[in-house]
Amino acid sequence: MASNDRQDKLLMETCIKHLIQYAATIKISRGAQGDESIGRLRKIIGEMEAYWDLSERKDREEQFDKTLRRAVQMGRTNRISEKQKIATVNGLYRYASEMVSAQGPEEADRVKEVQSVIRELSDGWDMDQEWVDRLCFLLGGMAGHNEQPPSENREESLFFKDISTMAVKMGFEVRGVKNGLLQLYLEGSRVVEVNESGSMLYGPNPNVFKLMDEIEAWKSREENQHMQGGLQM
Repeated sequence: MASNDRQDKLLMETCIKHLIQYAATIKISRGAQGDESIGRLRKIIGEMEAYWDLSERKDREEQFDKTLRRAVQMGRTNRISEKQKIATVNGLYRYASEMVSAQGPEEADRVKEVQSVIRELSDGWDMDQEWVDRLCFLLGGMAGHNEQPPSENREESLFFKDISTMAVKMGFEVRGVKNGLLQLYLEGSRVVEVNESGSMLYGPNPNVFKLMDEIEAWKSREENQHMQGGLQM
């Protein structure tokens, strides 16, 4: 549990760092017209830091404002790599899923805010739209939103939604579904592909074997529920 907490904090720190960089990009490109988006980013960053106890509010706000001022003075921001962009979006996904897990459906409005930021990042950073749509769909399902999946049907989405939630908590990066296979990454490299039956294509990794156990447990729960439903009929 402590290990997962450390991983979460590292992911959140990376996410926050690049959200601030993105806010600086907005300030340069939009000026005062970007203040609403910047305010939304500032709010979410503050909530993330408070939840994971990352830094003092005063320090965070000073760093946020300092980064924006420096970017405006220089007329540019630091380059953000594809790996860093993915980590940023996964950090937001992890944050929103944690809020729903810890506090329930009442966090639906916060999830919508995170979805909005993820979609804005996707547009601004020219990211894989299918992957982003998938993450936003999964978040909507967690919060009880009635959303149609971007490509799979509802029966498929239940399995992928649950496995994706487990995988993120274990430190994997979820990159959506490709050719019917759920794509899971660690440290920028794909390590697992999972199909709807729970079969996996994977490389040797301790976390992958733990995930296999979780998938088998999920399948057992589903089978038990179906059996109980049949007995009741």
